[in-house]
Amino acid sequence: MDAYEKIEAIIAEKYERDGKTTRKAVGDFMMSDNHAVNVKSNNVEKQNYSPNLISIKKMHEWVFEEKKDISFVFVDYKVVGDKLEIVAETPLTPIETISWDCLSIEAQGYGVIQKIGGLIVIEGQTKCEFYKGFLKEYGRFRDKENRKHEKFSRKFIKDPETIDW
Repeated sequence: MDAYEKIEAIIAEKYERDGKTTRKAVGDFMMSDNHAVNVKSNNVEKQNYSPNLISIKKMHEWVFEEKKDISFVFVDYKVVGDKLEIVAETPLTPIETISWDCLSIEAQGYGVIQKIGGLIVIEGQTKCEFYKGFLKEYGRFRDKENRKHEKFSRKFIKDPETIDW
């Protein structure tokens, strides 16, 4: 069992859940039929990059179309000998309380929400306020992707009559 699987099991047990979900589940375990929990683990002894939290497609469908909840638990850990040591963990953190100042949408499929830098939580931020931030960030993401695709397409989209075959 990998470290992240052990951590997911530990956190699920802490919340008195079994941690069993399907492969395509939104979370690592369910608090209820309408509340998924996703555990994000970070080995503090390694150089880590921006972790993927959730695809924007799954997030949008689950939270804004189906009107369900998703929370995250962020866990820092290290391995000492053959033992896993949890250094720090957050309480259940509803997605809508996470500030867009520490989130970014990056290119993978339709886009994926990544945590950049330290976690910033805005207690009391509503789903509506989070959604407004999402729309702003998604606009930035789409503009960046459009520029990238336009630049790339200039390399090969040419008038077929002008190509020297």
